[in-house]
Amino acid sequence: MRTILTVLWGLILFIFTCSLNFQLLIRYHIINFQLNPSPDWSELFKMDFQWYSTDWVMRKIGHFLGFFILAQLASGFGKSKMAFYVCVGYAALTEILQLFFFRGGRIYDVINDAFGIGLAYLICLIFRRNEHRAIHLKK
Repeated sequence: MRTILTVLWGLILFIFTCSLNFQLLIRYHIINFQLNPSPDWSELFKMDFQWYSTDWVMRKIGHFLGFFILAQLASGFGKSKMAFYVCVGYAALTEILQLFFFRGGRIYDVINDAFGIGLAYLICLIFRRNEHRAIHLKK
């Protein structure tokens, strides 16, 4: 079941990151993919931070939370450390794939995603340690 949820969540992240018009997707639930056969690779390195834009900030929070959830699901809530690395790889892949769908993939989004994945890892680590400590205290 966890595998199915992880794959479904990964698919949802793919749709959100590669659908051409984010506003159409959010407001009207219209998924629109358009293939770009010759992407502009320089898009990955743009540093077009828009801290003044509520929409931009909300998307960055969405990146963070989306990959936080993916990491929790993929790792079985911390049972698999390798899953955290796979999630970072998937974050990078989605940013690269965005270039092929007329979207602007950004390296800083991978970093943001990695922070969400890192927080998921830390929370799992804390819970696992507390769980381990509680088991030893019962003995």
